[in-house]
Amino acid sequence: MQCVAKKKGKKSLTAHTLDGEDYRKGALERLDNAGHLLRQERLGDAIYLAGRAVEGMLRAVVWLNDVDVREGRKSLETGHQLPELLLSVADLGLLRADGDRDKELRDGVQVIARRWFNNMRFASSRLVHTLWWSRGIVTDKWTFKQAAHAYYEACARVIKRCEGLCRTRS
Repeated sequence: MQCVAKKKGKKSLTAHTLDGEDYRKGALERLDNAGHLLRQERLGDAIYLAGRAVEGMLRAVVWLNDVDVREGRKSLETGHQLPELLLSVADLGLLRADGDRDKELRDGVQVIARRWFNNMRFASSRLVHTLWWSRGIVTDKWTFKQAAHAYYEACARVIKRCEGLCRTRS
């Protein structure tokens, strides 16, 4: 059974009819919610939502800049893989190989992708802490709280850069 809601103009809305602005606005809302959760020290939830915000914003960049995606000739299905979404952005020619901002974007997405996974939505904060500990992200000198705040800031930087890329529409 597929859930269908109504959008302005009586157009039905399904998961396959989100447009670039829907992805962009949703990403900004997810990042804002992640910030609230972080301040409440609900770290696992904040980490998941901040990563989801990055995914949404990368999808927005692709949707807004790729006419084939907008017209339904290409799909945005990447299995929630942030590096694949970043590759789609790069394939559109939106990133400069020699640009510091774009190197920071590429590096930021890679860092986020090593810390985030879509099924994190099912994981407890304790499990996320344990995973980050096993990867050396959390240590005796770098707490889970510190790592979560740094991760959130990395997500915010990526989203800010993607906002600029959303304005370059083809």
